Amino acid sequence: MPLNRRTFLGTTAAAGAGAAIAGGVAAPAEAHEHGHGHGRAPKRYSFSVMGTTDLHGNVFNWDYFTDKEFDDKAHNDVGLAKISTLVEQVRKEKGRPNTLMIDAGDTIQGTQLSYYYAKVDPITAKHGPVHPMAQAMNAIGYHAAALGNHEFNYGIPVLRKFEEQCRFPLLGANALDAKTLKPAFPPYVIKRLRTPHGRDVRVAILGLTNPGIAIWDKANVSGKMVFPGLEEQAAKFVPKLRSMGADVVVVAAHSGSSGTSSYGDQLPYIENAAALVAQQVPGIDAILVGHAHTEIPEYRVANKQTGKEVVLSEPLKWGQRLTVFDFDLVWEKGRWTVEKAGAKVLNSNTAAEDPKIVRLLSDEHRKVVAYVNQVIGTSKAAMSTAEAAWKDEPIIDLINAVQVDTVKAALAGGAYAALPVLSQTPSRWTP
Repeated sequence: MPLNRRTFLGTTAAAGAGAAIAGGVAAPAEAHEHGHGHGRAPKRYSFSVMGTTDLHGNVFNWDYFTDKEFDDKAHNDVGLAKISTLVEQVRKEKGRPNTLMIDAGDTIQGTQLSYYYAKVDPITAKHGPVHPMAQAMNAIGYHAAALGNHEFNYGIPVLRKFEEQCRFPLLGANALDAKTLKPAFPPYVIKRLRTPHGRDVRVAILGLTNPGIAIWDKANVSGKMVFPGLEEQAAKFVPKLRSMGADVVVVAAHSGSSGTSSYGDQLPYIENAAALVAQQVPGIDAILVGHAHTEIPEYRVANKQTGKEVVLSEPLKWGQRLTVFDFDLVWEKGRWTVEKAGAKVLNSNTAAEDPKIVRLLSDEHRKVVAYVNQVIGTSKAAMSTAEAAWKDEPIIDLINAVQVDTVKAALAGGAYAALPVLSQTPSRWTP
């Protein structure tokens, strides 16, 4: 069953009473025993949090534009099918009950596979299909995913249907209802990991998305949702999570770590604020970074108030990497404390595609391959863009004509139907 907003309200209330949302409770991890004063060994427990980001609709290592597998000389294979194999390797090494799996957003847009199930055979249709990304992530066993800005590209109804199909919560502590200013999605989830020592470890996962959604998807969110800064909302929720008994706080942030913004001063909130969150908000142990499409195996940022180091990691994009955060905890003064935390990334090009995922979505893949290989028109003349940067080329005129016809059709019958439609195609067009 998917975890919807109503489920979240019930489970978080229980969490506040000391019965937080249960994770996979099973066999405990091996305890590490060392001397600890008075001849008594301290209680210890280790676990791992795996993370992906910016999957952008990539299930298979397949380029739908060229109709063949990606053959990247930099060994950057893509897709959740390969990630699934890496995840199972980590679970086998650590023990499945001692692992969690999360994502930092931008999941349902980016490939022809994701486009097909948003526009051609939409998941929002009556008796519509289950989104391939929901199917794959459910099968892999994700525990939570932050919202990315591209989650809003196809409109809120598509996003809500995707949310309904996921068996894990989509988190967005700074995606607020425009009228009530309350979170429009679950802000966080708390998972419990059983230890050999009686007291479970409570791991809070806080999701933060990108304020730039207010600009980039204005047509879809204006008047419906607002997106304050990551630091502001983290400062509200992290103390709450600690007061609810969270032993470890992990943030999934769809926001880069550079502290910069592509939109200048159009918004008062920083676009790439993950490192700022680590610096400014005490109580965070690790941040899974997204949005910037960069590879950061491990980046440590000292919190200005406490001096404590926060571990950041970003696993590139498209399922090319899997982040693995490792936490070593010790029982001190009646509570679990993070004694050591680190991060690394695993390269998916070292893994074969998981047959389980391949079997699960082979039909959807074949449908999309057939769709993108349809003939939509023919030309007896070669139409190249090779010299389009400095002279007129027929292909540019064709692109302009298609864009004009498409926009006119969209405006027909509406308030702006009488407006002239102009189309300008960049001279350096890349097919």
